[in-house]
Amino acid sequence: MWSVPDGYGDVVRASNGLVVLVDVLKGGQVLHAGLPVVGGAITVNAQAATRRSISLTVPPFIPTGRYTQVPALPERSTDILGHYGQELRVTHALVAPDGPQLRVPVGRFRIDDADGSDLGRTAVTVTGVSREAYVVDDQFTSPRTVSGPSATAIIRSLITETLPQASVSVQASRDGRVLPRTEDSDRWGLIESLASSIGAVVYADPTGRFVIADAPTVSTPPVWTFAAAAGHSLLDARRTSSRANVYNRVRVIGATVGNTTYSAMATDTAASSPTRYGDPDAGLYGKSVTVLSFPELEDFGSCRTVADAELGKRTGAASALDLSAIPHAGLEALDVVDVQTVNPTSGAAVVRRHIVDSFTLPLTPAGAFPVRTRQLREVTS
Repeated sequence: MWSVPDGYGDVVRASNGLVVLVDVLKGGQVLHAGLPVVGGAITVNAQAATRRSISLTVPPFIPTGRYTQVPALPERSTDILGHYGQELRVTHALVAPDGPQLRVPVGRFRIDDADGSDLGRTAVTVTGVSREAYVVDDQFTSPRTVSGPSATAIIRSLITETLPQASVSVQASRDGRVLPRTEDSDRWGLIESLASSIGAVVYADPTGRFVIADAPTVSTPPVWTFAAAAGHSLLDARRTSSRANVYNRVRVIGATVGNTTYSAMATDTAASSPTRYGDPDAGLYGKSVTVLSFPELEDFGSCRTVADAELGKRTGAASALDLSAIPHAGLEALDVVDVQTVNPTSGAAVVRRHIVDSFTLPLTPAGAFPVRTRQLREVTS
């Protein structure tokens, strides 16, 4: 979860107003401050190469002074909403009835498209994506071989080759040696593969900074609770369940050095987990096993880290929730959250731990805040 101002959680759960602040940047400098907002939303998706995307609706004309304005629909490369390096910097601010604005950055987006009336008769819709897009687009023009003592250093280098001024924050708890590997063209695919080899993920955060962070596991603590009780943020929850692509034991096979093959196994053994590994005739889920190869892993610890991360991706697929909630701008994809619902038969509270896969953050008051999660385990019932 992104850092939020003190008291933000209390304001989310209570009555609040919303102010959305949008600045247009080019070359890191403000090209236009205070873009007027008619509507729109930000989608955050853990499965997408560009984690954040935006659809923003603005009036047909943008004020540039007390008595001046310019068309919002761009025509030249220097226009405010052009797609020639212009970016949107978006801040989500909740307003407490008796307090100041509580501001949270929610994205820095490269403008990709603009659509509207050439006659200025309708609003203009602008779409964009977060800063991973620059790296995704920068394909290798010839095969690239990488190796070295540090996966995070190679990831940093691959990002800054594309964006020399980019900030890269290494928050992963592990690093590892990288054996020689060759990628034909996919720069971002290579970055993601290197991150997976140390049990990590890479993404651009809401300020545009690149982050290398630990992937969530079944033991990651929650950062927020969605609860249906009075004074909380959960409005509704729709559940889907399936056995498809669910594994409760993951074996990771690493490198073979001499007579030693490095490997590790992670198993869902939590007593409260609905996908607990074991005999179905004894009331357990069954034994669903997948074996993954990571030949760059050269020690047992690295294999264990990757196995734990991969297990976290696969156990939660059995049960998913579509939540309707009061918006929380600090939420991040792959955050671990608790979801508190009520047993319809007994009336007792049920708390289940989930990983956030995606959500859509509204940019207007009273907008919908759908959140897609997958369950890790039951906490209490």
